Parts: sequence; C-alpha cells; structure tokens
Amino acid sequence: METTRSQRWRERRALWARDLTVIDPKAYTVDVIDHGTARAFIALHHYLPSYPAARVAVGLFGRNAALEGVAVFAVPTTDAVITKHTGFEDPDRGCVLARLILTDAVPQNGESFFVARAFRHLRRERPNIEAVVSYSDPGAGHIGRVYCALSAAHRAVTKPRTVLRVAGKTISGRTLSKIRLGEQGHAGAIDQLVALGLPRPMTSEGPAAWLWRLERERRLLRYQQAGLYAYCFELTREARRRGRALPRLQYPKALPLADPVLPLFPMQEI
Repeated sequence: METTRSQRWRERRALWARDLTVIDPKAYTVDVIDHGTARAFIALHHYLPSYPAARVAVGLFGRNAALEGVAVFAVPTTDAVITKHTGFEDPDRGCVLARLILTDAVPQNGESFFVARAFRHLRRERPNIEAVVSYSDPGAGHIGRVYCALSAAHRAVTKPRTVLRVAGKTISGRTLSKIRLGEQGHAGAIDQLVALGLPRPMTSEGPAAWLWRLERERRLLRYQQAGLYAYCFELTREARRRGRALPRLQYPKALPLADPVLPLFPMQEI
C-alpha cells in the first residue's frame, strides 16, 4: 500500500500520522532521556518491544511535555556492521540507530525534525561517534524514507534470512542467541517469549533444548524474511571522506510522483 501519510506506532499497532499538517518546531523539544524511560516507551509502543544494548537514548517531547517519540543509539550485533558500512576500522567510531519510533500524535514530517536533532545530542554525549548505521525492514512497511530525506547513504540490501515468529511477531536474533547460549539476560528473554503465549521451559529443560522443542512442536515457526535496507549517516567530514570508497545505491522507490513533497529538516555537520 502506498500513502501520503507517515507510518507511526502506538501500543505496538501500526497507525498513520493523524495531523496532515507539518510539524511546528516550536511545539516540540528534543533531549537525552534515561534508558529506563526509553525502555518503557519502546516496550509499550514499538513492534520490536525488546530494548537493545543502548549507548544513548533521545526523546521527542510534545505539548505538556508528553513523550511522543524515542530514538535509541546502540551497540551493533557485530563490529562488522560499523566497519563495513562506515569505512572506519575502529568500530567505536560508529553505532546503530536501533529503534526509532514516533506516535501518531506527531505531525507528518516529524521524523526528519527528530532524527536531525537526535544526532546532535548523540554527538554531544559521544563525540567519538562519527557515523550511524540503520536498517529498514520492508516486511514491516519500512523502506527508510526518512533516511533518504536526510541524505543517508544507502549502502546495501542484506541477504534474505530465516527468522522465528510467534503470534505473528518476529523474535529478534539477539533474543534467541541469549537463550541458546545461556547468556546474561536469557531469563528475561525467555519471559519475553512466554509473554507472547509460549509455555515456560519444563523442569530440568535447558534454554537451548526448550527452543528446539518449541520449533519441533511448531509453536515457533520459521519464516523467510526479505533483505533489509542498510543506510549510513555520515555525521562528520571524516565520515564522508571514508564513505567515498563505499557503495552508495539508489534510494528505493517511496511514493508516487503525484504525492506532495513535505518540507524536511536537514542535518547539519555536527
């Protein structure tokens, strides 16, 4: 489906921006928030309710200081995510935008306003970070339109992969690896799956064996997931210099030509 409205989320349901006007910058503020606040917001609203290994969380506040959006900058699953898409040999010079969510109360072009300002706070909090990688999941209706609007480099389309789903929800690979390997936090990961309707492990049943049983019993189902779009935001001159040697693909098609063009809030060098 194609639409002129921006997709939003509220209580883990996909919605559309209610306000067809554009955002009034004077009506919103952006600031760093604590991880507890960000975690609760993500758990309540995001279609991926788990909280990543966060470095910095930034919030968008609307009228009456209500929290209407969150951006979470996090540690990537592997260092290769940073070195491959940013060109920096030192993975600490990059991070991932692991969660970005605005509620349907935010007007149409709120994403570009919010993300551009969130990057400024990221740089103030972590000045060593010069590039940000983010992925868009077309299976969830995301092709990275806001990333294109902010001139992010479209680096790649990842290979399709097999994912596990329950109750129509995809379980993140990090959640599954915590359980399989018995890592710190695996008990909380098990709780997440139980909250989706899966039975708890039986007495003396190890976490990895529990997952295998759920697959055999077809409580956890395998699905082929389309490739993700990988983008890179180059926040400094050095990051742009490094990016010259890396791929820069054409942006995916977003909207028909007849759709109106909304004003956007571009990034500045920070």
